Amino acid sequence: MEDAEKKEKIAKILPALSPKDIDDFLPFLEERHAEGGTILVSQGDTDRDLYLLLNGSFSAFYKIRVNLTSVATNVGNWPGPSLLGEVNLVLDNTRTATVVAREPCDYLYLSKETFDEISEKSPAIAIKILTASAAIINGRFESMRKTMYSSIIHDSPTVPVGITRLGRLLGNWSRVPDEISKKLFADFDGENFNS
Repeated sequence: MEDAEKKEKIAKILPALSPKDIDDFLPFLEERHAEGGTILVSQGDTDRDLYLLLNGSFSAFYKIRVNLTSVATNVGNWPGPSLLGEVNLVLDNTRTATVVAREPCDYLYLSKETFDEISEKSPAIAIKILTASAAIINGRFESMRKTMYSSIIHDSPTVPVGITRLGRLLGNWSRVPDEISKKLFADFDGENFNS
């Protein structure tokens, strides 16, 4: 892949980077290719590497144990260009899912050690990468939260039953009187979850 095409994809994945930032960032990245079926990251691993997925399509799988039975679920599918590995880069955590390339793809690889080098040499670029990563993490959480709340409330016969169900799932919830709600939130209507 030509540098101009890589730079264009990086700009889509990390829009906060200026053209000069991208020029400075590109030499740190290792271009790689994966065939369809290749596991890029595995749930439970502790590496902190980052992947800029330039093309292709990907699936994420999550495995849990329920009453001593293993259950694996497909939790997402998406196309490149996109970012992968941002959770571990930011949080120094174990991988939250296994991600598989569904078709041949090209990606740019950034090891944690190389990211640390960027942090020392070009801290502004590192901050922009971390900020973009945090935005992605927050976006995924918000999407999941809204879907979960909406599903629970939609499947409930009444609002009080929905609130009770949310309380069982998330801890103690209770409806506050409208008078208190108006003081707490003034003109903010809140998110709409129709039952």
